[in-house]
Amino acid sequence: MISMQELADICGYSRVSVSAALNGKGGISDKAREKILRIAKEHNYTPNKMAHALKGLPSYLIGMLIRDLSNPFYTQMIKIIDDHLHQKGYSLIVLNSMADLDRERKALQTLYSYNVDGLFIAPFAKDTEKDNISTIVKQYKKPVIMLDNLSRDIGSMSIGFNNRNGAYEATQYLIKSGHTEISYLAGPESSLSYRERSAGFIECMQNNNLEINSNTIFPCGSSAEDGYTAALSLLKTADRPSALFCFNDYIAIGVYRAAQELKLQIPQDLSIIGFDNINLTKLLSPPLTTVSTHIDKVATDAAENMLKFLENDDYAPQTKNHIFEPELIKRDSVCKLNK
Repeated sequence: MISMQELADICGYSRVSVSAALNGKGGISDKAREKILRIAKEHNYTPNKMAHALKGLPSYLIGMLIRDLSNPFYTQMIKIIDDHLHQKGYSLIVLNSMADLDRERKALQTLYSYNVDGLFIAPFAKDTEKDNISTIVKQYKKPVIMLDNLSRDIGSMSIGFNNRNGAYEATQYLIKSGHTEISYLAGPESSLSYRERSAGFIECMQNNNLEINSNTIFPCGSSAEDGYTAALSLLKTADRPSALFCFNDYIAIGVYRAAQELKLQIPQDLSIIGFDNINLTKLLSPPLTTVSTHIDKVATDAAENMLKFLENDDYAPQTKNHIFEPELIKRDSVCKLNK
């Protein structure tokens, strides 16, 4: 890869003129600009963004810290955000915390060391004794958008969805379909979403005077493997539930596999509802009933607001918290027992 000085020597122009051409600035003729851009393309010239950042110039790098890169929920969100940023000349750097607080802290420090112009953060959970994120974020004057976490008053703004209402609506749909033996595969206990969705599930069960026992709320991880393992354990019991509400769609996919292994028909023997409405849910057999978190809208809103922060130092959103209401997507994985 050639340097800017080497590119300037090849073009026969000063380094200042080459920089102006590459960055779309004035002070250079159209003919010179066209020549410089053509030669830069021929030599696959790539600007050194780190050098730009060290000089106080924009790096055109945006950092993104997420909890679990293997979850399709995040890969869908990353694609949409990256598409929007790419159109404006920004590149997205994604790091994975693997739901580990120490790794989350190190990843944040790494992203800031790259002199990113802004950050998207989907934190694992609030650590009350040592809040990794707020401590680090406060050291830098860069726009920060929190994703899927509306309880943290840090950064520029938060964008997420009403987990509690989504869980309540899903549970209510199962109850209205005639199910009274309902279990919730509740995801990782340290996750904030676990607490919010569990609260919605519990509230709905109590409002309908349904019993909550040791098999009603079943904490597990957040992967398909976790859903498979938890479902095998739960569905082998003599008093197995007639319906499962899952913390996310990824867990539900694991439940499908467990049901198949146990020769349980969905939805005749077991009804299932997921959460997130990832693209894969439409391809399952039968298609999964799930709670849509409007991933596309959340991601688009996040990208558009980040660009506004970057393009206008005085930008301030009308509301610091953007909350999207979930929507129950009814497909074919729930059996109506009260026909």
